[in-house]
Amino acid sequence: MESVLTHSGNASTQWNPQFTERFQPFRDFSSNSFILNITDVQPNDTGVYYCSVQGWIYGSGSQLIVDSNTGPVLLQSPSLENIIKDHTAQLRCTMRNATVTDTNVHWYRLSRKQIMKPVLIHPRSGSTQQYPEFTKRFQSSRDSSSNSFILTIKSVQPSDAGVYYCSVWGIIYGTGSQLNITNAGVPVLHQSSVLEHVTKGHTARLQCTMRNAIVTHTNVHWDRQQTGNKKEWILTYDMRNITQWSPGFTERFQSSRDPSNNSFILTITNVQPSDAGFYYCKLWEDISGNGTQLTVTEESSPGFPWTSDPILIIGTILGITVLICIVLLTFFLWKQKLHSSAKDSTQGSPGEDQNVVYTTVNVRTQSSGQASVPPVVLAERECHYAEVHFHRQGSSQPTVTAAERSSEYAVIKQARN
Repeated sequence: MESVLTHSGNASTQWNPQFTERFQPFRDFSSNSFILNITDVQPNDTGVYYCSVQGWIYGSGSQLIVDSNTGPVLLQSPSLENIIKDHTAQLRCTMRNATVTDTNVHWYRLSRKQIMKPVLIHPRSGSTQQYPEFTKRFQSSRDSSSNSFILTIKSVQPSDAGVYYCSVWGIIYGTGSQLNITNAGVPVLHQSSVLEHVTKGHTARLQCTMRNAIVTHTNVHWDRQQTGNKKEWILTYDMRNITQWSPGFTERFQSSRDPSNNSFILTITNVQPSDAGFYYCKLWEDISGNGTQLTVTEESSPGFPWTSDPILIIGTILGITVLICIVLLTFFLWKQKLHSSAKDSTQGSPGEDQNVVYTTVNVRTQSSGQASVPPVVLAERECHYAEVHFHRQGSSQPTVTAAERSSEYAVIKQARN
């Protein structure tokens, strides 16, 4: 596993050698996620990408296969192949975007000791060429109907166990198929490879199911492998239900048996971040489970699972501040409206039509020397220079008087009876 880049809390990015700025990290606050964006992807970008925080907490991985019209894609079944010793194994590698009959194929094996070795080359024309240490028991063929390469291993032996990879063009690899060799009647151990997420301080329970033997008649060993380290022995749980711990491991680690489904159980109480890693059950020396990954997450504060991220804290504070301002503004506008409604209510009853007024008009001439004219009612839209008395409906006294000296030319509607 090689490191791609580090994206720190202050949003700065540090790339490792051979990785360029095509690889860009982002944060999606809406889903509380990290995102790796790879632009202009190339065939050699194919692989499984893992996110990691705090140095020991890893994601379950996302596999990227670069699929384009210019580069082949190789697909292998990642399922565990359990083959009985001296039987024949067939491992399949399906190709897209190219034709198997027109392409050379290479096969490699990754042993349990994590050593990668070339197995053979099968040119598009010609016979299979084995590498030293691999005999003619290893043969390659092509299946045109499914556009697949097939690796056939005859009379399999325990030393044949490992993960087998197909490869074309020297830079494009399949996802790998794991091969386990068992003797007839020999136990087989299976573990769920699903990532186990356990919160710090809680209890983890890892299960290992056995076939071809009974758990109550067998000793079991538990190992752990952490990133960058070799496997280390944790404990042994024998048929007498006696546990022997390795130095450095305490009674927080306990093994038990579940006869109902013929399984061994490893229980880890009060889990800590340092407990993260892959856990393997094992019988004897050469029979092992496929491992279960344990990830330990920090317990978050109630209601605030992200308090360790300063960017999220600042964003939340700003959001809360804006929300408070909106609430205060809404309250102020509501108070203003309430005050305005109260003021209007003092000027007339709700049932009063405040647009209707009755006027008495004393028409005067602009020359004070002329005799006064009897009061008249002016026609609608007729304009005079007048003294106007405004009366509120239901009142005998004028409420407003527009005197001659202060009145203006106005349009006075005909008074209603």
